[in-house]
Amino acid sequence: MIYDSAPLRVRQFSRDALTVIDQSGAPLFRKIAEYRQYWTLFVFLALRDITLRYRQTLLGVLWAVLQPLLPMAIFTAVFARVLRPSTGGVPYWLFVLAGMAPWTFFASAIIMSGNTFASNHGLLNKVYFPRAILPGAAVAACLLDYVVTGLFVLALVSWRGYRPTLEWLLLPVIALITTALAMSVGVALASLMAIYRDVKHVLPFLVQLWMFSTPIMYPINLLPQPVRPFIGLNPMAGVVEALRSCLFGTPPDWYLLALSGLSTVLIGFAAAFLFHRLEADLAERV
Repeated sequence: MIYDSAPLRVRQFSRDALTVIDQSGAPLFRKIAEYRQYWTLFVFLALRDITLRYRQTLLGVLWAVLQPLLPMAIFTAVFARVLRPSTGGVPYWLFVLAGMAPWTFFASAIIMSGNTFASNHGLLNKVYFPRAILPGAAVAACLLDYVVTGLFVLALVSWRGYRPTLEWLLLPVIALITTALAMSVGVALASLMAIYRDVKHVLPFLVQLWMFSTPIMYPINLLPQPVRPFIGLNPMAGVVEALRSCLFGTPPDWYLLALSGLSTVLIGFAAAFLFHRLEADLAERV
C-alpha cells in the first residue's frame, strides 16, 4: 500500500505486482525464467555500454583490431626466435593472431563485466531487475569488438591462402562457447567483486596468468608430456585450438574439445550457484 500526496489517496497493489527480495532468494529455475521478461533492458544496457565505449574516441572500432595486433607483434618479435615453435607450416604471427582474437574478447569481457555491480551500485539500490543482466550486457557489448577482430583475422587467413572450408561453419559455435564462458566467469567475478573489493586488484594478475596458461603464443606440443592431457581443464585452450583447426584445416583434437567443453559447463554451473547464493546481499554490500 502506497500513499500519494495532493490529494491524499491510497493505491493498492496486488501481491503479484510486487517483487520482494529477501535473504532466502528465489528458486534458481524461476530466476532464469524471469530474465525473459527483461530482454529489452538487456538490449538497452548493451547498447549503452557500446555507446559509452566509443563515444569521443579517436580510434573507435579500429581499437578492436589493434588490441590483438600489438601483443601479436611483441610475441612474434620475442618468441619466434627464442622458442622456434612448430606451427605446422602456419606463419607464427598468424598462429598467434588466431589465438589472440578470442582471448582479447574473453579478457575484455570478464574485466568489464566483473566491474558492473560495483560501478552500477546506484541502479542496484533503486530499481529491481534481474541482477545478472548487468554483467551479461557488458559481455554482449564486447561482441562488437569480437566480430570486427574475427572478420579481420578471416581476411588475413584468406590472404595467406587458407581458403574457406566446411569447418568454417563451426566458427559461430566457437564464438558462442567463448561468449557463454565469458558470461559465466563475468557473473562470478561481478558477484565476488561486489562483496570482496580486493578481487578487482587481483583480477588483472589472474587474467595474465590465465593467458600464459592458454596456448596462444606457443603450440601444445611445447608443453611437457605429463601436462598435455590436462590442458583441456582450461576451457580457453579448447577454444583457441578449435579455432585454429577451423582456420588452418588441421584435424581437431576431440579429446581437448570434450575436456574444455566439460570445463565450460562446470564453470557455468558454479557461477550460477555462486550468483544465486550472493544475489540477495548484492544491493546491501555493493
